[in-house]
Amino acid sequence: MQIFLPDLKAHAGEAASYIFQENMADCYKDFPEGGNLKLSIRACYSGNSVMINGRLEVEAPAVCSRCLATFNHHFASEFSDVFAVSKSGPADETTDELALETAEAMTVKGDYLYLDEYIRQMIILAQEYYPLCRPDCRGICAGCGVDLNYETCRCREKEETVDVRLLKLKEFGPGDK
Repeated sequence: MQIFLPDLKAHAGEAASYIFQENMADCYKDFPEGGNLKLSIRACYSGNSVMINGRLEVEAPAVCSRCLATFNHHFASEFSDVFAVSKSGPADETTDELALETAEAMTVKGDYLYLDEYIRQMIILAQEYYPLCRPDCRGICAGCGVDLNYETCRCREKEETVDVRLLKLKEFGPGDK
């Protein structure tokens, strides 16, 4: 995913629209399970910077944080950022200047604005910390390990089954000695 800067410079001050649709497994090693990525961007060249804003939509496999089921997760995020266009190469600048410049805005060198790493970071930030297969997911029972969305808990059955050698202990109450 890249934007050719000379085209933007030729129409400075005007916004250009770009739409990218990719398979995430083809673009990013971080997402080997795949998924679909749709990216809508408006870019505008102004002065020595490129301003972009857009919307990112992702549909990818995810694992529910409660029941561990794999499900198709859809999420979207809007973003806006500024990329500084530099005419000099990295050898002309000191590391302190580079660190300061990077902290303020991302730098573009050459004729292309490469969006792959930027979009990868946006995908990671847009993901939910605890994805759920559905809002009312009941999860897995900590005692017996069944998926409570599809089965009932078996912990009670286990409690009622007592070893015959220990049946005499049931006669004692909590205060008995």
